[in-house]
Amino acid sequence: MLSQTLRYLLTTLSFVLKPLGSPERVFLLLLTAMVLIVLWSYEHTQDRDGASLLKDAPVLAPITNLNDLSEIVIATRLGPTTYLTDPDGKTVGLEHDLGISFGAYLGKPVRFLVLDNLDQVLTAVKLHKAHFAAAAVHETSELKQQFDFTLAYQNSHPVIVYNNNFNSPINSPQDMIGKKVGVVPDPTHLEILKQYKEKFPKLSWLSYPRGDIDLDLLQKVYEGTVDFAISDSNTVAIAQHYYPDLVVAQHLTPSSPLAWAFPKDSNNPLFQAASVFFKRWDHGGDLSEVVERYYGHINALDREDSSVFMVKRASRLPKFTQIFKKAQSLTNIDWRLLAAVAYQESRWDNNALSPTGVRGLMMLTADTADHLHVSNRLDPNESVPAAAIYLKQLEESIPRSVPEPDRLWMALAAYNVGIAHLEDARKIAQHKGMNPNAWNDIKKILPLLSVPAVFSKTEYGFARGGEPVNYVENIRSYYDILSRFEDKYRPGLKFLDFTNR
Repeated sequence: MLSQTLRYLLTTLSFVLKPLGSPERVFLLLLTAMVLIVLWSYEHTQDRDGASLLKDAPVLAPITNLNDLSEIVIATRLGPTTYLTDPDGKTVGLEHDLGISFGAYLGKPVRFLVLDNLDQVLTAVKLHKAHFAAAAVHETSELKQQFDFTLAYQNSHPVIVYNNNFNSPINSPQDMIGKKVGVVPDPTHLEILKQYKEKFPKLSWLSYPRGDIDLDLLQKVYEGTVDFAISDSNTVAIAQHYYPDLVVAQHLTPSSPLAWAFPKDSNNPLFQAASVFFKRWDHGGDLSEVVERYYGHINALDREDSSVFMVKRASRLPKFTQIFKKAQSLTNIDWRLLAAVAYQESRWDNNALSPTGVRGLMMLTADTADHLHVSNRLDPNESVPAAAIYLKQLEESIPRSVPEPDRLWMALAAYNVGIAHLEDARKIAQHKGMNPNAWNDIKKILPLLSVPAVFSKTEYGFARGGEPVNYVENIRSYYDILSRFEDKYRPGLKFLDFTNR
């Protein structure tokens, strides 16, 4: 990601260097050069391998009192379920978000020691170079002898994955003999493979080095350069959005809990605080909300849905990309989200027409089109900006007490079912003691709006409440895919283009 940025800035710099005449060019030359130096320095730091980072990391002082703790150091590893910089440059991941929340809970800053694999992560904890490991660590009986584990926040299990376009299903690990088998170093996965090798001595595999996180390895399986891979079921579920031909061949072990791993020390006040933190978060629903942020929509699309979407992304989306980007400039709503909405509405078919009379790329009703001053619903130059403005209006009508991205998901639900029915659902959630500001709770309530015993007591009555839930979860899935494969639009960088001067 940063390398792409550097290449972009170097290209920009070449334009700036063309006749240096105006003070503006000189100033921007200096500014661009400074940014290049900072980015190069950052990238150079990030390029260090986990082994050297681990070696150079200082040993942390024992914790006797939380008040004396200046920062929390968390060992983690790169991965879609742990810690990752997304295509937009934002740090994301379930472990990252939980770690930041734990720091906020204690009022302490958090620093992540991002290593290459789980082996290094656990070593960092053993050597007291990190306070604990938050890296999708399986709470196995073997690891429980070496570490103290918090309350589990998820369950997962290792699986064998393949691409059914290149390989056939397998009945046992023996069928992988002679095939290219890949694994990212993980004690649990490597131990399983070693056990299989005792039964099948000819079985071999390739441990992928630093730079290949699980998602990269699964991409190799999708592309056919690796025949089979061992990965966690949670990671595979996310990857199947992007690579729909991935198929789970076998579940290798029963599901096991994932939890934070602390050094073996029953008197560790940070471990005790983490245990209380997870209990409170689990009881209050905060934990399930964070998990929902990453996994709440992963089952929305089946393999065929994802495959068709990928095909139409290549064949239909380019025709409308610039229109979506113009709508982003108008509303500040990510063009890829608007594109996801349009796909859910019309499959990017500008001439779409439903039996109920909604028409066009954004499938606007006649009333909505009139409200937004759209004269021709079949003209995407009219319908897309209008729909974006409408979605923005809906989002702004939802209280700011609703955090992002939940506020956006609720706005999408309102786009589908109407803001009035969304408010009914929020009132029901509050009455039931649920969180009206959490999409995780609202999506459980919305389907109840079709139940007579429930909608008869609401202000706005019946609604097919299951539809907006499916609508939002599908859009979240499409948006995830587009965010991985399509570049973010940054209209603010236009001032750096000197080609027309």
